[in-house]
Amino acid sequence: METPGWDSLWVALGLLALGLLLAVAFHSFIELRQHRKPGGSRGFFGRALPASSNDDASLFEPNPSDEEPEAPVAPSAPALDQRAEASPLKGPTPFELAIEFECLGRMPETTLEELRTVRRIGSKPVRCMEGPGFHQACLSIALAGRSGFLNLLELDEFSARCEELAGSLELTITSPPLDASEVIRLARQAEQRLLEMDAQVQFSLVTDRPPSLSAIEQAAQYAGLSAWGEGRFFMQEQGSDDVVFSVLPGDEGALLGFMMDLPRVQEPVVAWSAMVEVAKVFQQSLGGQLVDERNAVLDDMAFGYIAQQIQDRTRVFVEAGLVPGEDFTKRIFT
Repeated sequence: METPGWDSLWVALGLLALGLLLAVAFHSFIELRQHRKPGGSRGFFGRALPASSNDDASLFEPNPSDEEPEAPVAPSAPALDQRAEASPLKGPTPFELAIEFECLGRMPETTLEELRTVRRIGSKPVRCMEGPGFHQACLSIALAGRSGFLNLLELDEFSARCEELAGSLELTITSPPLDASEVIRLARQAEQRLLEMDAQVQFSLVTDRPPSLSAIEQAAQYAGLSAWGEGRFFMQEQGSDDVVFSVLPGDEGALLGFMMDLPRVQEPVVAWSAMVEVAKVFQQSLGGQLVDERNAVLDDMAFGYIAQQIQDRTRVFVEAGLVPGEDFTKRIFT
């Protein structure tokens, strides 16, 4: 038998190598087709890698399902339109419309006094403010209040009064012409915001047996209250005629009602604490229980929780430029 030569052996090895190369190439082609199918392939540790229309996309991009969820964002309190922001002059809030004046030199004190005589247009309070320049001042009118939003008649009267003062006092009005429809839109918006902010905090004293009027009057005197008459009492601000809170005849079965008008009170949390202490004096003298509007009994924990709510609401007022107890705030909430 003839032994095969080296040439035949090399041919056989070459054919075997070619077959292996073809098999590897075919397997790679199949894998490539599977990798490009929509829906993605399976990645490390069985995690599905996102399919991408970009063949060069990196496999190290984070999977959206593995990212930490964003913390929920608390909804912000309703705010006035940015176009209602305060005037550059000192003082006006988003709840006011300001008309600005300038004079050639320093604004005379007599001119400022004349501007300050305008205190109210219709049911809306008006105030005068100086600055920021020594030759500048403005009159601002509330866009809304408890009496409603600024109407067209009030707007026309305010505009006419400002023009009249500018002429008689030799002042120049530097504010742009008023767009009545825009002012009314902002006034409605301001009214809605004020309604959301407004707060009159109250609770009641209920008893099984109604005491005599003289017993109620004695308890009120002991608590340091002033009398309005007919079973109505109030706590007066020291050094002023302002009312801190009121004690009134109750309704719907209650003996007495205790009420604090938050926007009209300086330091509402302090006023609330004083009202609670007075209510406890009445409770000790006349008996009964202190309850909220749903007739739920109020204890010290409940009173403390309400105090925190009052503090939060007070902060809302201050941030809006309406400090509780200040003159203009009280004139809006009247």
